[in-house]
Amino acid sequence: MTNSTGSGSRRIQSVEQAFDIIRYLREVDGATLSETAEDMEMPVSTAHIHLATLVDTDYVAKVGSEYRCSLRFLEMGGAMRDGMALYRVAKPELDELKEQTGEHTNVTVEQNGFAVQLYKAQSPESIDDDAPLGDHLYLHSTATGKAMLAERSRDEVDRIVDRRGLPALTDDTITDREALHEELEAIRDRGYSINRGEHYPGVCAVGTAIVSEPDDAVGAISISGPMSRIEDGRIEEELGPALLNKKNIIELKIKQY
Repeated sequence: MTNSTGSGSRRIQSVEQAFDIIRYLREVDGATLSETAEDMEMPVSTAHIHLATLVDTDYVAKVGSEYRCSLRFLEMGGAMRDGMALYRVAKPELDELKEQTGEHTNVTVEQNGFAVQLYKAQSPESIDDDAPLGDHLYLHSTATGKAMLAERSRDEVDRIVDRRGLPALTDDTITDREALHEELEAIRDRGYSINRGEHYPGVCAVGTAIVSEPDDAVGAISISGPMSRIEDGRIEEELGPALLNKKNIIELKIKQY
C-alpha cells in the first residue's frame, strides 16, 4: 500500500508504520504487544505482524512479553560513524581539547536539516544537556548547528527553516528568521558561534564549522559547559582561539586523510 504526499513523493505505509514502532519502542524503552497496539492506535493483529517481522530481522528483541530495539542499530550506527573521516580525525583533537579546557567537547554533522551528534568528550568537571550520541538537534538552537548554517547561503538556510521551523526550546532560543540571519552574519565575521542557553537552560557552547572545501561544511565542533564558567571574556581570550586552532588542525588532517 502506498501513499502520496503533497510533494508528489510516494511512500509505503507499512514501512512508515514499522519505523514508527521502532521509534516508539526506543522512546518507551520497551513495550508489550497490547501496549504497542494501544499506544500506536492500530489493531493488535497489525502490531503483531510488524513486531514479529522486526524480531525475525533482528532489529527488535523480545524479552519475556516485552519488545525492545535490538543492538543491531548500534552495529549499523557504529560502523557508519567509524567510517567517517571527520570522526576519526576529530576524536583525538576533541579529547585533547577537553583536557585543555576542562569542558565537554563535541563534533556533529548536518543531516536532513538537523545537527547529529557523532562524539562527545566528557569532562567530569563540566555539564551540558546530556544529549545522547546520535541525537538529532535543531540547527538554530545549537552552537554547532548555527556554525554549520553560517556556511550556507541565505536561500539554503531558508529552505532548512521552512522544513524544520524555528521552535523555541528555551526562552533564549532564536525564533525569528531575520534574527537568525543576523546571528549567522555575526558568526561569519567572528569565526565561531555562541549558544547561550538556547538549547538547554544554563548551558553555553561555542562552536565552529569544519570546512573541507569553500562553502562545504562537513561538520562542526564545539566546547560546552555551564554558563557560569563560559562567560564572554573566557570565550574571547581562551575558548574561541582554542576552538579555531583545533578547527585548522582538523581541516588540514581531513584533506590529508
